[in-house]
Amino acid sequence: MYFITLPSGLTFVFPFGIRCSMSKFTFYVFLKALKIRTLFALSALGLAVYPVWQEHLSRLNMITVLSQIPVEVPPSVGPVVMSNYSSGLTPTSQILDQVKKQANVPPVLDKKAEVYEDLILAVSEENEVSPALIRAVIQAESKFNHQAVSAQGAVGLMQVLPSTAKSVGVLSPQTPRDNLKAGVRYLKVLLNQFDDDERLALAAYNCGPDVIRRYGNQMPPFRETRKFVSLVLEYYHSQIDS
Repeated sequence: MYFITLPSGLTFVFPFGIRCSMSKFTFYVFLKALKIRTLFALSALGLAVYPVWQEHLSRLNMITVLSQIPVEVPPSVGPVVMSNYSSGLTPTSQILDQVKKQANVPPVLDKKAEVYEDLILAVSEENEVSPALIRAVIQAESKFNHQAVSAQGAVGLMQVLPSTAKSVGVLSPQTPRDNLKAGVRYLKVLLNQFDDDERLALAAYNCGPDVIRRYGNQMPPFRETRKFVSLVLEYYHSQIDS
């Protein structure tokens, strides 16, 4: 398809040799109308396809969730929890957490925890910090991913900032060994500062000891910090109670 500009206007050549002459203004209006009709058609198509795609995502999400539910969960619990999530865009991990919570299934450490067990026991003994607490912090911070990096620049298993590592005598927290050394030393410092109060020490690990002191050595109202402390203690007590 092509057109040729002539002194009198435009000659629009359609497929199959059909010719149509029109002024530049008329041609401009024709293109605008065509664009609007196309947009309406695409919008209508999107509205028609969206519910089908949403249902497809929901089914895929349900299959993914149900395949990952622990054997300890009664078969009836999964579908009941899933029924509360009409959108297929809900993260699988979030739904799984709700399934396990409703079934009272204790949280389980990532399988990669075994890889770092010797290092954890070594830094635990060196700093007199419970290995169960160390594992719980690692699980909450990085899920035992030694390559994890946060938006704030915290790195490694225990998500340690380079400046924090230097404050406890570790030049770089990049390797798993140095990361654990820095993270556990810092955790020990916080436990000492807050009289071995694990809740406050963990809160300080998340948002900084100055913030805890600013709130009169009480748990700060930050949702992220409270969620972190609660998660760590869940993993901690699941090891102690098992």
